[in-house]
Amino acid sequence: MKHLLTAAALCSCLAGLPAAAASQCDNFFGQRCLIDLSTGVHMSYFDLGRESGETLILLHTDTTSAVEWAWTANALLELDPTLHVYALDQRGAGSTDLPNTAACWITPNLCITQADLAADVLAFMDARGIAKATLVGHALGAGAARSVALSHPQRVVRLILSGTGAPRPAGTTEPRRTRFSPLDALGWKKMLEAKGVRWPERALHMRPLDIDPDAVANIIRHWDISAIAAPQVVEAIAAQTAGESLASWGVIDPTAVPQAPPENLASLSVPTLVLWGSEDAGLDRASQDRLIALLKQASVANPAMYFYWKQYGVRAAPASGDKHDADDIGHNLSWEAPRQLAADIESFVRTGAPTRDRYRTDAPADKRRILVEPGQATWVSSRP
Repeated sequence: MKHLLTAAALCSCLAGLPAAAASQCDNFFGQRCLIDLSTGVHMSYFDLGRESGETLILLHTDTTSAVEWAWTANALLELDPTLHVYALDQRGAGSTDLPNTAACWITPNLCITQADLAADVLAFMDARGIAKATLVGHALGAGAARSVALSHPQRVVRLILSGTGAPRPAGTTEPRRTRFSPLDALGWKKMLEAKGVRWPERALHMRPLDIDPDAVANIIRHWDISAIAAPQVVEAIAAQTAGESLASWGVIDPTAVPQAPPENLASLSVPTLVLWGSEDAGLDRASQDRLIALLKQASVANPAMYFYWKQYGVRAAPASGDKHDADDIGHNLSWEAPRQLAADIESFVRTGAPTRDRYRTDAPADKRRILVEPGQATWVSSRP
């Protein structure tokens, strides 16, 4: 099992959250459950709520772990204690290692594809005897959830996605965005090369904590950035990131990620909720319009499918492109607006629709305060 900054670091920012309860791994700052999957993954996960309740499976984004759902999951179970919530550490994250194969060890990018992550979700459901579940995914986790819903819709009750969009059509261009580089901003390559460690081959299976004595603070400044989330939440997320093997970061392995066949999102056949933060620097409104168009096609083609798309925040991403300059809700809803995200998840599960409330920050007065404006939500739906 991987070394993680646990108990003391996480307990301070989860203090006061209700024990949701029912298993030996129902506290996000405590021990995880472990299970062997048919995909060769020894998976760790958290298990909260009632064994007999409706099942939700939460899937995190890259360079984090299931702990990113701590605040949302506990708020969700405050709203509906009858739910049964699993939060998975996907392969390479948390205490879930990559499969022990030569390919995964040498070329991890060939081992953490969207198809691999989706296969793990299905294998987890099989191992736990879960016939159907609601899948809730953030970014990388949203991709895995979509893949499961497209390939095995009979296993998915409904789909809830955040931090996701639709790619540009082939042959089109748009202004190039500057990509945040962990190699340059975090300085780990220089640190290791100064010690004679060959980059990236010898670094792939190291953790930031192995390289940088100030890894957590460095990650907070340059990677897990949020000007909206509570500082203790960002610190807890950064502590998890600092314990992740660089093999799971994707950008370290020089091996190109295999080109996957394009997803046919217009063939989605399960009810779907998409949530988007207006200051998501990586997913502009155009990406959302493309996704909405595909969801409309899906709702016409599949009578059982309907969708809601809902916006968080009201301001555009800062012109600087610097997440330190953000003043409204962006990519990481589970960090920045966890109680509001929980309210929308619970409402969609219970009623088939998210809340009608608009969520935004109280900027410029207090950008860490989330305002709830009843009935003012910006949304698009296939339903009247």
